[in-house]
Amino acid sequence: MHHVVLGDDPEVKQGKPSSDVFIAPAKRFEGGPVDPQNILVFEDASSGVLAAKNAGMSVVVMVPNPRLDNSYHQTADKVISTLLDFNPSEWGLPPFKKSAA
Repeated sequence: MHHVVLGDDPEVKQGKPSSDVFIAPAKRFEGGPVDPQNILVFEDASSGVLAAKNAGMSVVVMVPNPRLDNSYHQTADKVISTLLDFNPSEWGLPPFKKSAA
């Protein structure tokens, strides 16, 4: 992770579904702001999905419990039930390194 931004950050004027919480860290990458289209957000709440989409970012929704609200799944780019279901190559990312267990 490059940047962690919390709700009390001075650049976060409004909470989700405002995109402030995603735009603030995008501005902090070395070399200047990152194009929102190159940012992948992981979310588990409808307000976060809306915030990321409003910022122009791609969203993977992780829903570990299928009984949770799923009304926002159509807005997300991908829905998974666990991070183990995430395939980095679908997003042009390198594969995970295998760790010794």
